[in-house]
Amino acid sequence: MFKEIEHDVVYTDADFKHYGDTLGYLLAQVPYHPSGRFLLPFLAGKIPEWRGRYSSSWFNKHLSSKLSSVYAFVYSTECINYAHWIAKKCKVPLIVHLADHSPEFERSSSRETLRGASKLVCITEEMKSLYERTLGRKDIEVLHNGAEQACSDIAAPLPEPFSAQNPFVLCFIGSLFSNLHGDCIEDFFEAVSEIRVKYPWIEFHLYGQRQPADFLEDLIHSNGFTHHGVVPVNKKFDVMEKAHCFVIPSSFKAEKHLNYRYSFPTKLPELIASGRPILSYGPQETATNRILMSNNLGLRIHDRSVPKLVESLDTLASRYQESVTKFASVSPSILEKFSAESVRRKLRNLLSFN
Repeated sequence: MFKEIEHDVVYTDADFKHYGDTLGYLLAQVPYHPSGRFLLPFLAGKIPEWRGRYSSSWFNKHLSSKLSSVYAFVYSTECINYAHWIAKKCKVPLIVHLADHSPEFERSSSRETLRGASKLVCITEEMKSLYERTLGRKDIEVLHNGAEQACSDIAAPLPEPFSAQNPFVLCFIGSLFSNLHGDCIEDFFEAVSEIRVKYPWIEFHLYGQRQPADFLEDLIHSNGFTHHGVVPVNKKFDVMEKAHCFVIPSSFKAEKHLNYRYSFPTKLPELIASGRPILSYGPQETATNRILMSNNLGLRIHDRSVPKLVESLDTLASRYQESVTKFASVSPSILEKFSAESVRRKLRNLLSFN
């Protein structure tokens, strides 16, 4: 999104330190561990936060350059609060971009910060409507990742007939979280195992991290399944090019669906632009399914049912070219709407305070 905009990146999650160090990003671990042994490092300005207090010394050492605004892409109240503190300290506008909904954002302290933000951005129209009601704001924008032209330019996958030498590749790209994908992703493993009795050349390839690390450990080593780990950035389009169909699972458990339905996978625009069918498996109210439905895309299953998954996989594998036409035909107007250039153009407008 910021590819063509000069910016500095500060991130608050130490789990991404290796990635952040590679790109030259600045880690401000917030919240820091509340243990009393960190009081002296906090007072000495060696850490940015301790027990809800922020270090001006750490700030002056690491963030002394003049900022024109603070753009906070957030998923936690701690991130919102720290971005708010930086913006106040620098006396610059605060733009809050809500990546995921959380009940914590509806608490009075968070509502006050969100109401006072210079600009507020949500990742979906559903989330925008929620926060319009919650905050009484009528100026909320919607902005999400876009697809680079390279996604549309990738070659079509090897066509039918499928065989052991030319397998039908079902693909999941993204992080797998037990609290978001549990009670649904397992159904794909069961369905693929069943359909492989008829079509042994169907394979399921998964890319990304797993949280916790042993999530699905008892399933990913079965025949026909491969978990590859995180995709290197320079290999992403190679992975996408080999796929015949992408899958997006969303939990059917009401308590898991309650908040996640306002968000969607960041790679959805790229999957749409690839021209491959998308098999979406989850409640109808998820933002993913609403987007696919409004654009007449994807093969969508809204009831939890392994037999329906098996039936859909049979359709895709036995009538693939027909499925591409039916479920993945993307018009130029849709490609433009989900393009990275369109997103960056909208972001430049958002950052204009003239």
